[in-house]
Amino acid sequence: MQAFNIQLDTVLNETDLKAALHPAGSDNFFCIFQAPSPKRRRLNPAVSWAKYLSDPENTKCLATLAAEFLKVCKSLDSANEPLAYLFQTYHNSLQSPAKSSLLLALLYNIFHPSSTLPLYDRVKSPISLSRSFVQLTQYLDVSNQFQWTGTMSLLLRCLQQPECETISSETAVTIMASLLKKINLLPLHCTQDQKDCASMGLEVIQAFLEIPGGSNSSHATYYDLIREISQVFPPGVVVHWTLEAFMSHLQGRRQLLAALVMPPDAAWPLISQISRQHEFVNLTQRPTHVMFAPDYAERVDNNATTTSAGLLGDLLFQRAPWDEIIFMIRQLPPTPSSASTIREALVVKTRNVVRCIQRHSRFQERRQVDTSGIVAANPDMVIPENLDFMEILAELSDQLYAFASNDLSPITNIFPSGYAIQYEDLIVDFHTLVTGTDKEPPELEKDNTLIFLLLQLIHIDKIGGKDKLLPQDYASDEHLFRLLIGLYNEDQVNSKDGFYLRDLALQCAITHQQGYIRDRAMMKFRHPKLAVIWPYYSQICYNVQSYFATKYKNNVQDTTSFSKLPMQENVKVAMESQIRQNIVAGCLFVYLVPNNNGKKVELDTSGMFVQGGVVNYKLLDMLNVDAKHRLIGLLYKMMLDGDSGPRIHADPPLNVQFVAPSVIDVMYKLFMNSPCSVDQVTKALLDRLRRYDRLPKMSETMPPEATRWLFTVLQLLNFRLIRSLKFTPGCPHLLHYMKFALSLTKHRALHNLVETCNHSALAVQTSHKFLRSLVDNKRERPYWFEESEALARRAVMTVARVVKLRGQGDAPAGIVAEILQILHKHPIIWTEEIMAFFPEPVREFYRVQEQSGTSEHIPGAVTELEVTTLLEGTSVHNVLLVPKGTEPNTHLLLHYSDMANHPFFLCVFWEIIVIHQQISETMLEDIRAVMLQFPPSHMSTYTQQLVDYALWKLDPKSPSATPIDFVVRSFEDLVWKYQLLSIEHVLLALMTGHPARSGDLGLHILIQMTIHSSELSSRISHWTSIGISPRPWEEDSYYEKLQSYLARYPEFFGFEAHEVRMGTNPINPPLDIPLLANYNNVLLRLLNIFDLIIGRFIEYGMTDTLVTFLETFGCLYLYHTTPLGFVRDTLLYYYESPTLRDPRVAKALLKLLDFKQVELSPVLTDYAQELNRSEELFDENYVSEICRKLAVSMDPKECGYRSDPSLPERHYREISNSATQGLYVAVIEVLACPMTKEKFMEQLLNVALGKRTAGASQSASAGSATSPNISSRVVPEPRVIHAAGLLLATLPTEFMDIFFVEVDAFTRTDETLLQASTISAKSTAASRATAAAAAAQKKSKVRSSRADTRSNGSVAAGNDGGMKPVIGQEAEQGSPLFHRTTVQDMLLSTFFSSYTFNRNNFRSNMPNSFLTFFHAVAHYSSPDVLLRVMKCLENWRRGTCLPPPTGSSLLNYNNSIIKFNNKFDPLRDDSVSAIHREPGEDDSASEITGEGENIKKLDQSLRTDVQLLFVCALVGPLVHRFEKVQIGGTSGQFLVVLVELTAMVTDQMEAASRPGLCTLEHVIDFIHHVRAHIAKDPDTSARLALVLTGMRPWLFGRLGSII
Repeated sequence: MQAFNIQLDTVLNETDLKAALHPAGSDNFFCIFQAPSPKRRRLNPAVSWAKYLSDPENTKCLATLAAEFLKVCKSLDSANEPLAYLFQTYHNSLQSPAKSSLLLALLYNIFHPSSTLPLYDRVKSPISLSRSFVQLTQYLDVSNQFQWTGTMSLLLRCLQQPECETISSETAVTIMASLLKKINLLPLHCTQDQKDCASMGLEVIQAFLEIPGGSNSSHATYYDLIREISQVFPPGVVVHWTLEAFMSHLQGRRQLLAALVMPPDAAWPLISQISRQHEFVNLTQRPTHVMFAPDYAERVDNNATTTSAGLLGDLLFQRAPWDEIIFMIRQLPPTPSSASTIREALVVKTRNVVRCIQRHSRFQERRQVDTSGIVAANPDMVIPENLDFMEILAELSDQLYAFASNDLSPITNIFPSGYAIQYEDLIVDFHTLVTGTDKEPPELEKDNTLIFLLLQLIHIDKIGGKDKLLPQDYASDEHLFRLLIGLYNEDQVNSKDGFYLRDLALQCAITHQQGYIRDRAMMKFRHPKLAVIWPYYSQICYNVQSYFATKYKNNVQDTTSFSKLPMQENVKVAMESQIRQNIVAGCLFVYLVPNNNGKKVELDTSGMFVQGGVVNYKLLDMLNVDAKHRLIGLLYKMMLDGDSGPRIHADPPLNVQFVAPSVIDVMYKLFMNSPCSVDQVTKALLDRLRRYDRLPKMSETMPPEATRWLFTVLQLLNFRLIRSLKFTPGCPHLLHYMKFALSLTKHRALHNLVETCNHSALAVQTSHKFLRSLVDNKRERPYWFEESEALARRAVMTVARVVKLRGQGDAPAGIVAEILQILHKHPIIWTEEIMAFFPEPVREFYRVQEQSGTSEHIPGAVTELEVTTLLEGTSVHNVLLVPKGTEPNTHLLLHYSDMANHPFFLCVFWEIIVIHQQISETMLEDIRAVMLQFPPSHMSTYTQQLVDYALWKLDPKSPSATPIDFVVRSFEDLVWKYQLLSIEHVLLALMTGHPARSGDLGLHILIQMTIHSSELSSRISHWTSIGISPRPWEEDSYYEKLQSYLARYPEFFGFEAHEVRMGTNPINPPLDIPLLANYNNVLLRLLNIFDLIIGRFIEYGMTDTLVTFLETFGCLYLYHTTPLGFVRDTLLYYYESPTLRDPRVAKALLKLLDFKQVELSPVLTDYAQELNRSEELFDENYVSEICRKLAVSMDPKECGYRSDPSLPERHYREISNSATQGLYVAVIEVLACPMTKEKFMEQLLNVALGKRTAGASQSASAGSATSPNISSRVVPEPRVIHAAGLLLATLPTEFMDIFFVEVDAFTRTDETLLQASTISAKSTAASRATAAAAAAQKKSKVRSSRADTRSNGSVAAGNDGGMKPVIGQEAEQGSPLFHRTTVQDMLLSTFFSSYTFNRNNFRSNMPNSFLTFFHAVAHYSSPDVLLRVMKCLENWRRGTCLPPPTGSSLLNYNNSIIKFNNKFDPLRDDSVSAIHREPGEDDSASEITGEGENIKKLDQSLRTDVQLLFVCALVGPLVHRFEKVQIGGTSGQFLVVLVELTAMVTDQMEAASRPGLCTLEHVIDFIHHVRAHIAKDPDTSARLALVLTGMRPWLFGRLGSII
């Protein structure tokens, strides 16, 4: 090697010396690039070498170097090191033309197959070129034309070698980037030689991208270059015009790839507490964001994708809980732009709210106002007729207050001040909304609503407090004050919909801050606008203050002063809360909790609480947010925050044991209407509940104050707050707040309530997070419901419902089995009827349990032998069998003091009842004494054992069977008359679902004890007669009405019913401490049990009984906490049941809803109420209206405004989130209507895809493509398609099964896809020879097409997908192997464009609509949709063996919205082919059909390039979800199947025999994108290698790098 180096240096020095003596010589090797030929870039070896070797010195030097090179290669047995040295020397000698020309000649000769020197065939060893190429291009100067073109020719010749080393993609991209940067340095006005340099560089780049290396795969891919191009030319860098065509080509490929993986219509709303984890992630949080940043930014500008601000805006619009909003804030990246995200979302919501109010108000119509008169001492408030806007205004005020007052620095550091919004920033944003900017016009007219919102923040101390923000502003230039005045609209207060509470917000703000305003007398001169609006209206503010002090503050001890106020008075009190800080909150507190100031404090007649006044919800809703926050803080601090009970200021001190019911009612209303601002109180309440729950674990005795506190708060939680907690992040963890109280509570009334709360907590679960909560390692107990089989069974049903309705979501695999094992200490067994409705994971667990040999016997069952032995073999129970007083009960109590004997007592008691054929009241005292020894947590199990024993005794197979009427009567007496048993426990025991229990007999007794029970019916009749409103927030006399009910039907929990009825005093053993029932009663507790009973009747197909049950107890469901959720869950969970298909059942279920509180379709409401029995109205219009309503409810611009004033206020509804409420209603409207799933899916597709009616379609197909009937096609709004996708994703899996039949049928048979596809021309011997000659002649030439650079990201038009590197030349004509028309390219460009763009420009088409709908469905679906997609892909890759689809409404649908007939289209309509004939085509051309590719209608497999690209567009948005899902044992299964499908389709296409199709180019880019996101594993690589081996060679070269 050293000798070679010496010889090389010697020859080079001699050459350099010669060049110095003959400076203008023509023997320089670079001269061969100066030949005056149009194709001088393409070297002609004969001419070039003849010209260069005409000088014998050149020949001599070249021969010498060649000999030395072969010598050193032979000695080293490798050409790599000598070649590397040659490249290095060439790089170092670029400044010497003589040296560099000689070295270039040698290198060129080494790699040239037509070399005159015998070097090419002698270099046999593999050659490594990576480092040499990098060195060659690193310091190359494009301004030196000869060196540049010579070096480019050398690189190109090296890359064309058959055994050229495959350069790594990273190195290839580095070289290409270097070349592009150097080309970009060319001057703006280029010479022809400089243009040639640019073209030569682009040709080398193409060689890197398309010419395969030694491994038969290309060195780099277009995807690799596209991914790095933003680093080569960052935003703002001007690209030289010679690169524009190439950059446009890359941009077109990137735009189409972006359209495939990031749908152009991806602005899917986020649904609070319904959305899945992947829906919270936008593109900016994915690794590929940088690559698609321009496309993402463009979609953001067009509102076509989700952003962090948009997602937060969705949550704010949907009244999302505070914790969920905080979760979203935590996801924001720590960048400066994130700090303004919250403010941006709030300003957008403010804009939407103000616009909504303006739409529904008559601000342009003036009313007569005389402002010159004297303001009355009690001024009349101007109030509009419709105050529905106040609910959305109060909601926005609550959110603004929460963000402005809560320091978020403990949870995130993205906010410099710690606060998400600052008053000074917000007022500037509001001012910009009404004034606009230099670039944007105003978005709003001036509106006093903006000042009203800012007024809510002025009460925050850090904003309006002494020496804070606003006082400092008043002391300086009053900039913020001036902005505030600038928002005022003086005409609004004088309009027909003027509202003093809102329109005098400016005057209220000034009055509130008057102590800080300097020189108030001159204020009108500093701000002239105040001279008009201040005098008259400020006097109103002053008079309101005086009136409030006289009327309310001075009479605060009057317990009627704030009750049942008219709206005029409500507004005055609310205005006072805006004017003065804390005055209203303090007055209301004293009004609710009287003190001894001027009046003696007295207890209620029960002696348990201080009776204060009642406050109506309308007054509380009107109050300033700060007043609400202050009031609930006072109430919680004084009433519920102490360990010694409520704190009352009285002298002498009073023994107040409970919080007054009116106070609890006010707290409930405040929790509902201000959830964000009172969030801290909610958390404090739940934290204290958790702490008190642990008290029984830490101490044997629980303090009476803790018992009372728990009973009060659990009533509030169970009967009032549970519906608002249902859709909060804390709902899945509710069981954790009661896990110890359920097992260890000794107070029986409290334990009964704890059990009820557990039932309620299980009933409201909707999220997969509940599954994770159940397996929480901090549960500290081996089983959740160790003592209660009934609750464990309820938990199983809840798990089954969550999994069936939502899927396992992001929960780990195997979590269901783990949960089912820790619910109860004994295995739970189910009947087949119940298991038939379980989802597969739950059903599989119990199948495995059954196969493992689990006994089907009832655990802990008491046998007749055991009972007989106790009765006859011992004298323990004699005291119960002989007359009272004959024997003491000492032995009985001693015997049952042992917990092991407890299970037998109730069965022995039952046997005694059977023996006597009645319940002897003489033994009830002893019965009570024994039962008081039973732990309350075991009473459910003991009742279950009693019922099992009674049912066994009732069984006709038993020789001593008991009459069923006697059993029913005895149970009714035990439940209602003597209250020794709980009706909830008995009903649960009668319907357990254990196959070994007498299910039929149990259900028969259950029917008798419910439907035919006179005791239960009399209680329900009395309950409905006392007039309790089903809207609890409106009921101000609930406690009094409840006490009147309990006075007639008292409830006892210590088995003392008989003693109380008989007047026994004192009762021995003594009673537990008394507890105050604010809401608790048996009828409301039974609703949770009735939910399960309804499910049992459906499972066992008891249709008639179910209808009767629903009609009998439907009136009670007006008081159900979540009736809408129950009906929706029932229809979803039991969808496949034939019972639900009975119209009577569907109607009865619908009647459980309060039609005055739920906005159901009038068609469905009339159908349920038998006002219209026709089923013809359930047509496409019905389905269209469902989707439209759901779309409106999801749209933040609509603000959830009430369409019907009679409906409840949004924050008091069962679901305050209008989007979730709309979704629940839509599901009910679909599943309860008399429409089959097949018909519904057909109509849904008609709506979502804008299909024409059958008549229009037929007439269009019979005539021309421009038939006027086409206009009947209604193209829906994008939001309607998104709503339809959300709805379909929520419906039962049977609907999704039908949908994927449609997906399969459409992809394989849609006529529009086939029309846009590339079809090969008929191949003949002559045509094949011509094609082969053309291909050979242009083998090294690169085909190009102009990339479509439109902003909508449509596919590039043109025949081929390669680039055209030659500057200024037109693209070549299409290959004779295939032909694409201009119309085809235009049609193809619409498929992957924005749906909104197509709709607005009359380019709508079925493939584009179908993609938009499919992406919405997939986005809102659980991970199960990925398995369905994989099944489709695996079916499609089977090829021609795939049978035609059946059962599709889209099959053979004639989509003529964009139609043409191509002469190569085998499905064309010959009758109209002349209309679409290309210019110059004759009739003979129509005879050409594809040889071997004459596609027949019977061949329903995927077979075209456009179909393949359509498949990529279908699955593209799911790629990031496939990353996290294991399918077929590996995440790479998706990629393998996709490549197999590509191989199958391209093998069928003669047009794919060589490169050139733009559609296949985009498929290749997509496959590389998928590969970049799939983790590599040996199995996937091996399978991909096997697939690629059978592909066409050029495709193997382009895809080989994915292995």
